[in-house]
Amino acid sequence: MSPGGHLVTTLAACAVGAAYTHNWPVVAGIAAGGFLIDVDHAIDYVAFDGQRDLRPDAFLRYYLDGHMRRTVLILHSWELFGLLAATAWMTGWSWLIGWLAGGLMHLVLDLIFNGRLTPRSIVAFYSFAYRAAHRFEAAALLGTDERTPVDFRFWRAFFGASDTPRGMLDSTTDHASPRRRG
Repeated sequence: MSPGGHLVTTLAACAVGAAYTHNWPVVAGIAAGGFLIDVDHAIDYVAFDGQRDLRPDAFLRYYLDGHMRRTVLILHSWELFGLLAATAWMTGWSWLIGWLAGGLMHLVLDLIFNGRLTPRSIVAFYSFAYRAAHRFEAAALLGTDERTPVDFRFWRAFFGASDTPRGMLDSTTDHASPRRRG
């Protein structure tokens, strides 16, 4: 799923969590598990792929164009979820219960929307041990097929709508900034 898709679904889950629980640690946990879990992509980008361009558009383009070499993704793993679920059960920490709820929503959405990107089992991909067995090599895990370059405009790409017809997400010329008007 696109980062924007995760943001929107996480905001909705936070609203439901707040209305249902009135517990702000739960809501903070949902936000962290639903959206901030993707910080591990940034860690992979810098620590394992050696990228130094920290501009959001460079980071997003790197992933959308399929340039990643390593997919460690420590926070996207069934093993971590099992450990955290056991910890939440033993401690009763409400923020961790929220994190698990948000994170599980995140992983389920990834399974649904990202399955077409993996040549093998998408469910296995979310196992840290499976990725480790493949030495975290993106080519082995995600395949080597060339991705079609996207019509990259940051907000379109962020919300996963790079193939949306022009004008659907862009400002009209009379409402666009001087830079966008050309």
